[in-house]
Amino acid sequence: MRPVCAAVRWGPAPGSAPRPPLPLVPRAPPQGPGSPPPAIRRQRAPAAPRCCATAPPQREGHAVIMSELEKAMIAIIDAFHQYSGKEGDKHKLKKSELKELINNELTHFLGEIKDQETVDKVMEALDSDGDAECDFQEFVAFIAMVTAACHEFFEHE
Repeated sequence: MRPVCAAVRWGPAPGSAPRPPLPLVPRAPPQGPGSPPPAIRRQRAPAAPRCCATAPPQREGHAVIMSELEKAMIAIIDAFHQYSGKEGDKHKLKKSELKELINNELTHFLGEIKDQETVDKVMEALDSDGDAECDFQEFVAFIAMVTAACHEFFEHE
C-alpha cells in the first residue's frame, strides 16, 4: 500500500494508549500429519497509516471520529484534487484551475477573480518553482497565507 502523503506515520501516535498484546502466529506450517505443533512466536501486524484522505481510519471495525481540524485538512486535500488535473498534470493546478478553485471555494474570503491579470499575479506569487503551475505544497502555503490574513482580520473585529 502506498502512503497517501509524505507525512504518514506508521503505528500509534506519540502519547497514545499502548498497543494490545501481539497476536500469536505460527513460525512455520506443520510438517505433516502427526507432526508436533509449530513453535509459536509473537509478531506485530503492520499498522494502518495515520493519514488518510479517502476514508476515516478504522479501529477494531469502528470508524474513528475525526476532529474538526482533521476534517478541514481532508477538505483542503479534496478541494485541491477536485480542481487539479482537469488540464494536464493531476497533481498541479494550472492558472484556469486555480481561478476556478478560488472563485468556487474561496469567494467569501478573496472575492471573485474576473480578470486574467489578477490570476497571473496570484499564480506568480504562488509558483515558487517557476513551472507556471501550482503544486500541492504551493497551494498549502497559499491556504496558510489566506488563513493567517483572515485570522488577523477576525482578531481585530
